[in-house]
Amino acid sequence: MKTHLYIGPLIGRSGKSSYDVFSLTDGFRSSFSYPRIEEARYDRREVAAEAGSGAHVCETLAEFEQLVEAARNTAENPDGVGSDNA
Repeated sequence: MKTHLYIGPLIGRSGKSSYDVFSLTDGFRSSFSYPRIEEARYDRREVAAEAGSGAHVCETLAEFEQLVEAARNTAENPDGVGSDNA
């Protein structure tokens, strides 16, 4: 099955932990901000489990950003033909 959901790494924000999720159909969303990192980890695992084989859990922010950009580029240009080939 093709990946349709990208789950970002845990990020500390304002003393709490959260993560971002991206799909082409829903765009970006942020998780709740959890006061305990264990809660954020548990929630992230649950989101991945619900998505099944269609989810990719990213270990780094760079990996998440790279995969999101690639997914957007593929969606905008599914044939892989570059727009700069004039």
